[in-house]
Amino acid sequence: MEMHPETLHALSEIGFTKYEILTYWTLLVHGPSTAKEISTKSGIPYNRVYDTISSLKIRGFVTEIDGTPRVYAAYSPRIAFFRFKKELENTMVKLENEIKKFKREEQRPAIWRSQSFEEALEMFRETLRSARNEVIVVTPSEFFEDIRSDLLKTLEKGVTVSLYIDKIPNLEEFRDVGNLFVRQFYKLNHLIGMADGKEVINIQNISFRPNLPPSFKATYPEVIFSQYSLIIEIFKESSLEKEYLINPQDVRFFAMFHAADFVKRHIESIPIMAELIGKNVKTGETETIYGNVVGYTLSFREAINNIHLETENGVIKVGGIFAVIEDYESKEIKFMLG
Repeated sequence: MEMHPETLHALSEIGFTKYEILTYWTLLVHGPSTAKEISTKSGIPYNRVYDTISSLKIRGFVTEIDGTPRVYAAYSPRIAFFRFKKELENTMVKLENEIKKFKREEQRPAIWRSQSFEEALEMFRETLRSARNEVIVVTPSEFFEDIRSDLLKTLEKGVTVSLYIDKIPNLEEFRDVGNLFVRQFYKLNHLIGMADGKEVINIQNISFRPNLPPSFKATYPEVIFSQYSLIIEIFKESSLEKEYLINPQDVRFFAMFHAADFVKRHIESIPIMAELIGKNVKTGETETIYGNVVGYTLSFREAINNIHLETENGVIKVGGIFAVIEDYESKEIKFMLG
């Protein structure tokens, strides 16, 4: 009984040798066998059976039964691949921890495409995990449960979550977690996640093609600007429905239109201090800036949104990413209320 070529190819694609596949298949089909029986039934040279069995034992696909002669038995595919998956996950975690030890240099931008909705969702979660200041999430309500726990984890890190959704879900468990802003918007087809203005993922036409939607993750500034502009258009047609300020001394934004809108709503009722990292538009130098928020500009007709800070050097205007007419460009903004 030969293995189907597609299955043979699939196993070889994930790193199994021809002899490993034949040995495992032989044990699955014929049951526990000696090395000689494996060689006879599979066609593998007898002198290669033992090293093949050894590698399969290390992978957790085969066990050895003591006796003379020794007998070998295959774990079922479900158990074997459960172990294999756990081992891969452990290796993944080790690799992720290793890369965190190194200070990453500025890397050239790239774009990644997914091959399934599940893979696209994992890219989405990866984007959320990378955030330090603010994530913007645009989602049709039918996919909210797929990302609920990821949003909670993001809030628990102190990252601001700005959520756009067509139907407001039950958010009771979000009330005491972090700084959350929920806006209602009805024309939703895409699932979008943007982290700190540094990367974006867009799962397109998700309501129409939920099984295999066109999806991409990108770090190209041009793509980020395009998606940022799209979110601004969504913002203009949305309404703020929920605002949970759990950490009023640490309200973070990267999107300046969100920061300016926040100032618009609160500046008359409570003092707002700001700490931000900004690039001087004239010199290109990056500076850490502190000041009192004394005003804002939020004009979508003129495509201008910024905040006005009173600093020791006078009042300055700080714009968001891609700022041109302001004194500084910033995508790391922290407000402290009171």
